Amino acid sequence: MMMSQLNEWIFSRKGSVEREILAAGRKQRVRLRPRDKEEMRILDELCIKRWKKAEQEGKIRYLNERVWYYEFD
Repeated sequence: MMMSQLNEWIFSRKGSVEREILAAGRKQRVRLRPRDKEEMRILDELCIKRWKKAEQEGKIRYLNERVWYYEFD
């Protein structure tokens, strides 16, 4: 097979392969509607509590003012 033939074959399949990769990688549905204010407030509170818990457990290290290390489980 010549290099030009290989390139043509790759470019002819590129779109369908990219669609397959994206479809296979997406396990959750994409959110279409915006969140309401109450939902955003609740999610913010949950994130803050999770962050503070991780701080207490020593999973977050402050390397300097703008760089942190967060140990994921």
